[in-house]
Amino acid sequence: MTTKNLVVLGVVAVALAVAATFMGKGSASSPRLTGEKIVPKFDMSLVSSVEIGDKVKLADSPDGWIVPSMQDYPADLVKIRENLLKLQELKVGQVVRGRELKEKTPVVLRDSSGKELASVVLGDRHEKWGHGRYVQYKDQSVLVSDTLDDFGTDSKRWVETKIVDEPYVSFRELADPKLTEEELGFATGVVAKVTVAGDTNRVATVGNVVKGGSERYLRLDNEKWVFIVPSYSVEKLLPKPEPKEEPKAEENAEPKAKSEAEPKAEEPAAEPAKAEEPASAPAKAEDPASDKPE
Repeated sequence: MTTKNLVVLGVVAVALAVAATFMGKGSASSPRLTGEKIVPKFDMSLVSSVEIGDKVKLADSPDGWIVPSMQDYPADLVKIRENLLKLQELKVGQVVRGRELKEKTPVVLRDSSGKELASVVLGDRHEKWGHGRYVQYKDQSVLVSDTLDDFGTDSKRWVETKIVDEPYVSFRELADPKLTEEELGFATGVVAKVTVAGDTNRVATVGNVVKGGSERYLRLDNEKWVFIVPSYSVEKLLPKPEPKEEPKAEENAEPKAKSEAEPKAEEPAAEPAKAEEPASAPAKAEDPASDKPE
């Protein structure tokens, strides 16, 4: 083997060694990330607001957690706690190299002063799996096992939509607060007693049908929120239509004239007139001679 060949082989060997070193480091990074917690540790008791993208915000208020984007409607505290726990336990399941997040939804937790306690960027859901979601972690795309469905753009996911237990009524959305009582139909609406959380003394007012739709407006007691609910869910509260009375036949009404088209019954044929019998001949006068004595 010539000196030239030895030099070439040496250069190739060095290049392969360097490549192996970098490949080894790269492959070793995945096991190190797998299982790591994605969201920094935070104290749940200090969380006063949750921001999900630029459309959904949950806030702690003197009256409890509310959804400002839904006219300060009460938020479901149980659901908030469950989802904050999910964020605390979020771990890297798999590193996906070279993949950019198709969707980016930043989630930010803040305290009462507005200071950021923790944050994470959620991506799109896995295309094929029934579970799993991409998340941005340390400038890489990783997969987590939970889909975190509540962290979306629908504020209604964070509230309890059932508003009446008996009859069961669930609202679809809140009505525009600018609508007047006349437009809502509450001035002459139907008032009924309903059961809410075991309390049968709650009052529900059913208003007009929503313009351009089939739902109805509904208000509970004197609360400021007006709900848009399916019409079928409040049918039991609406008065039943009175049955229509059939017109009574008049006692002295004259019988209706028979239709001209109705065939008339044939009258019996008249009996033929009998021929007059001839008058009997007058009795003959007795012969006067016969009365004479012989």
